[in-house]
Amino acid sequence: MRAGSAEHEYAMVRAAELYYKDGLLQSEVADRLRVSRWKVGRLLEEARARGLVEIKIHHPTSRRGDLESQLVDRFGCAEAVVVQSQDTSAATMALVAQASASYLTEMRPQPRSIGFSWGRTVAAIASALPDRAFIGADLLQLNGGAPSVDGTVDAASILRLVAAKSRQARTRLLPVPAIVSDRELARRLCCDHAIADTLKLAARCDVAVFSLGALSPGSVLVRSGALSDEEQLELQRSGAVGDVLGHYIDRSGRVVDLELDSRTIALALDQIGGIGHAIAVGVGSEKSEVTYAALYAGLCSVLITESAIAENVLGMSQT
Repeated sequence: MRAGSAEHEYAMVRAAELYYKDGLLQSEVADRLRVSRWKVGRLLEEARARGLVEIKIHHPTSRRGDLESQLVDRFGCAEAVVVQSQDTSAATMALVAQASASYLTEMRPQPRSIGFSWGRTVAAIASALPDRAFIGADLLQLNGGAPSVDGTVDAASILRLVAAKSRQARTRLLPVPAIVSDRELARRLCCDHAIADTLKLAARCDVAVFSLGALSPGSVLVRSGALSDEEQLELQRSGAVGDVLGHYIDRSGRVVDLELDSRTIALALDQIGGIGHAIAVGVGSEKSEVTYAALYAGLCSVLITESAIAENVLGMSQT
């Protein structure tokens, strides 16, 4: 049976029909076609490679491959993971968190150093991680924390939880606020030996996991008191669409308030974009604009999000 011949084409299509449509085992297909089982495997691989077979998984928790490929093509990111938005925000959060946890634990080789931001989304990811998630990994805090938060969404709680689900993990915290009162204080804090070392290590980490923050009263930075109401209004007037590690950016991914940014203690935006696996996670349609900005500016190499945000972002890219 010569490749490219009419006989070969018929065998390829018939093998696909018997295996995928009729549910026969490869050995049974081989008997029907009077070829080896190895030959059946090659025929099925070729049928899929040539687009003759299209496999669709119909389940609420399945990924949206169509949106993933469009995001990668449109923005040039390395990878996108898009889950189907659910009926409730809690259900969507749980699904995105599980997809994020699975992505992290399925990485090969396993990362040796992982940086985490904090907040509700990252806390949900930490909770979704399985036991023995990582072995011998350094767990680093990517940006300063908040003076007061509800529950266990603070950086220390998140890193402790990830460490508890890992073996021989080491944690490095940033025991400073995300935003301080003046730039001189921020400069002095960043010169502190322990803080400077943590930020240097974070800038060289294998993987960075951070949530994309919307500029809204419900934002963790706003609710925690890290950002005042007046500062929030000024950011809105300046065109901010949200934050990446506390850096408030416009739709093009540019910092909108340099004075506020000079008081922000976190990895710089260019450092985030330079990390090999910079994983941005977005949940909630209000984060569509900041997700677009992060993709447009190349602030993430991997996006994990829900279908509602993905569709909004793709629509924005056409305007």
